[in-house]
Amino acid sequence: MKFVKTVLRYMSGARGWLGLVLVCMAVEVGYTVAAPLSLKYLVDEAFLPKNAPVFVLILSLLIGCGALNILAALGGDYGIGKLSGEVIRRLRLELFAHLQKQSLPFYRRYQAGDLVTRFISDMASMETVVRGSFPFTVKETLSMLLGLAMLFAIEWKLTLALLAGSVLLFLGPKLLQRRAEASNASYKEAQERFANLIEERVRGHRTIQSLHQQPRFQQLAHRHIRELFTLGLRLHVTNALMERLPLTSLLLLNGILLGYGGYLIFGDELTVGGFMAFFTLFLSVGQAVSNLTLLIPSLIESSVSFRRVGEVLDHSPDVPEAADAAELPAAIGSLRMDGVSFGYSDDADQLHEVSLQIEAGSYVAFVGPSGSGKSTALQLLARLQDPRRGTVAAGGLDLRRVSEASLRRGVTLVTQDTFLFSGTIRENLLLDSGEAGEEEMLEAARQVNLHAVIASWPAGYDTWVQPGGDSLSGGERQRLAIARALLRKPAVLLLDEVTSALDPVSEAAVHQLLERQRGSRTIVSVTHRLASAAGADRIYVFQEGRIVESGTHEELLSRRGLYRTLWDKQAGLSRRNEDTMNDGKPIPREADPAGVS
Repeated sequence: MKFVKTVLRYMSGARGWLGLVLVCMAVEVGYTVAAPLSLKYLVDEAFLPKNAPVFVLILSLLIGCGALNILAALGGDYGIGKLSGEVIRRLRLELFAHLQKQSLPFYRRYQAGDLVTRFISDMASMETVVRGSFPFTVKETLSMLLGLAMLFAIEWKLTLALLAGSVLLFLGPKLLQRRAEASNASYKEAQERFANLIEERVRGHRTIQSLHQQPRFQQLAHRHIRELFTLGLRLHVTNALMERLPLTSLLLLNGILLGYGGYLIFGDELTVGGFMAFFTLFLSVGQAVSNLTLLIPSLIESSVSFRRVGEVLDHSPDVPEAADAAELPAAIGSLRMDGVSFGYSDDADQLHEVSLQIEAGSYVAFVGPSGSGKSTALQLLARLQDPRRGTVAAGGLDLRRVSEASLRRGVTLVTQDTFLFSGTIRENLLLDSGEAGEEEMLEAARQVNLHAVIASWPAGYDTWVQPGGDSLSGGERQRLAIARALLRKPAVLLLDEVTSALDPVSEAAVHQLLERQRGSRTIVSVTHRLASAAGADRIYVFQEGRIVESGTHEELLSRRGLYRTLWDKQAGLSRRNEDTMNDGKPIPREADPAGVS
């Protein structure tokens, strides 16, 4: 099985503990095989001749070797604990680190429930095998092989007869193996689907309750639980068959042993002591074989788990870091897109031959209808995706050649889907913000009109935030995200609809803040609110994945193109009975047009 190679690869990193485990196993197996063999000498050399000195010698050897066996068992158990713990630790770290390298396409392919199931259910199966099943399999296999060798040494003809009758012992599990693997895979996939349903139910609880969708989710849960029951029953029956067939075969082998063994004794080809030793050793080998067959279901389950985790580990990052990645300087310089085309799938592009230039320290806005590609272009500037064709560069460096750490230090993206971490408000604001102190944190909160709100809470900046920020309103989360971005002091600030959830007062505070930031850092803002973009140094107008216009607010209005059409439409929504322009200037703040739907 492929997973055996995987386990051995991880175990090779702890060769000392692996060596200790193997030595202790060898001592245990040697004693397990030698103890039944001693019956031959006890009966034939001590009991029947009534030879007391030989009896004392054999008994002393058994007691001494038994004590050594106990010490070896204790040492082996401790070594397995250390070795298996190291293997599982490395597996978990590697899987988590691999997830950290993945980009957006990966998280579109795997839902949260898929990944959680791999970390919880699949890792539990793998841990069971690494800690118990795998070392036990090695030990029982050694016992079986050494026991067979000793059986041949005692009576080879009887051993051959037993081997001939043991075909069913291995044939049954082999015939059921494929069915067992399919049943295990189906059951784990059903667990994934149920985990995804639970995750969706928890995350969408407000919407589910407001739309009274509880009955629908109850029906979905009933269907998934019924599926888990059906697949679980099928898996249980298959595993039970795999366990029962070898035990049934052992009854046949016992009949062969007694019948043919008695024949050899009556023919003086086998002594009574030899038969007793053979029979006891056969029981030991039979127990080892039985144990191995009982382990087959768990080994099959773990092989499925190893395959599922391996699928994730084999997924190469869609946005990989170059081996000789360059450091992005603190003063990043201009941003540039040259002939960029990009699509989320192979059959369609969201951007077509987009080219633009953003000077350092300028304030640039991307506007256009929904689905025009402006947010996609922003994601490419943040290198959450790589273009299919063309180049995205910062300071003359292709972003594909820039180290991720230096890019994230210099470029910060704030989206409308704000995520906050489990912790306090202070911890979320000062997240990885270097030398920022208390006063800077307070000032950043004031700049986004958030300080007074936080100060009114009983715990203030030590208020605990639930995972994702569900304990805060959308506007509070948005302002906190903007303040957090400012505390990082990036050279480039990318904003994606950051004022969409803000009230007019907070939105005005954010616009004033951006005006103050102009010149000190490059700001690129995606927005539907054209009044918010009117003060930008340059506006790029997107339509169907292309830049159809660019210029200042006044220049774009005078051209009477798409921008003018959008401006007129927005102004008409907010002030139906007034003109949409006032001498070619942006309309007053109190008449800011609403966003385009």
